[in-house]
Amino acid sequence: MMEKLDFLVRFWELKARHDLVGEPLSASEQIELLSLLQLVTGDLEIPGPGPLSRPNIIIPAELIGEGVIVPAEIRSVSAAAIFVSSAGPVPRGASTVLRTTDAISGVEYALPCRVAWCYGSSPASLALRVDGVPTRSFFSMMADSRSHMSMSMGHKERFVG
Repeated sequence: MMEKLDFLVRFWELKARHDLVGEPLSASEQIELLSLLQLVTGDLEIPGPGPLSRPNIIIPAELIGEGVIVPAEIRSVSAAAIFVSSAGPVPRGASTVLRTTDAISGVEYALPCRVAWCYGSSPASLALRVDGVPTRSFFSMMADSRSHMSMSMGHKERFVG
């Protein structure tokens, strides 16, 4: 699933840059975007709200809102949305950043999103539509294991709609 996420991050990056006025794509990027669009054409519809099944492989992630970080699990990805399970609900239309890392390849992804739908309360199933230019950052592994500590921050109902 991480390979598909990496592939779609490039698609979302080009699509977001294409949609922004003032940052046109180069000719080769336009061709790349058209090629990627052909590959994901059948993957552009978001299914309706409902519970998400737990696949064999999940990707741990964090939902970052205004003053809050909530642990989440990426259950599946499509060109239309990223489907995650979180400890609690997030309001439809809320802005959030989905952050995840791939320790094997040393890549961190930060994807600005809007909640397309939320189903259930604990755990909550969410469909997140990428809403902006995602980033991919490379890092090196540190010997200090404390860098993986999770910190609970703020009141958990501060996602902005």
